[in-house]
Amino acid sequence: MKKIFLSIILSLLSFSLVACKADEPKSENNLSVPELSAREKSILENSSEHSFLIDFNVDDTYKEMSVWVERYEFGKLVEPEMGRMTTGIEKNGTIIFTTSKTDDDQKRSMFNVSIQNDDGTDTFTYPETIDEMDSSVWGGAGKLKINSTNKLALASICYSSGNEGIRSLSTDFYGDTEGHMDELKEYDVVYLLRSELNELKCRGEFVLA
Repeated sequence: MKKIFLSIILSLLSFSLVACKADEPKSENNLSVPELSAREKSILENSSEHSFLIDFNVDDTYKEMSVWVERYEFGKLVEPEMGRMTTGIEKNGTIIFTTSKTDDDQKRSMFNVSIQNDDGTDTFTYPETIDEMDSSVWGGAGKLKINSTNKLALASICYSSGNEGIRSLSTDFYGDTEGHMDELKEYDVVYLLRSELNELKCRGEFVLA
């Protein structure tokens, strides 16, 4: 029941975001974090544990988008493509990534990722068991420009069993993920939301604007 309720809430939120973006000027080939209304923030806070929204605007170069979640333990990749999903895209839309606890097991979280654009919404849901940790932090990238060939981390959730406070990943991590992978060694477990855009015959990359 909770899974169904969350799906309905995310669908309503997607339609709300589309309506808000209809009057905004379109910038091509970039991703950015949208400004949410108080109502939209309340919906996300009441329906999820963590939530991330990323708007995308693309020209006719890009026809598909892939999204997935990676799990790292002490900096080592242990789950490379949790729930990978590829869907057709056109012009603009929104990526929504949320996590929520299940009713029957508080160690078990549901990862929900949606790609919404004018053609509709595609979603994957992935169950994940997360041991209780002392600390957690989360964060995401700011505005990103799409113009080359690598994958990019769009958002992160980091857990640590240490008693000392932890800080979120640096801004540089999102601009140059492969060059800053050593940052992941500071945490027991890290989940990264990653994405790439596909052209008709080649792939596209994100770089920090």
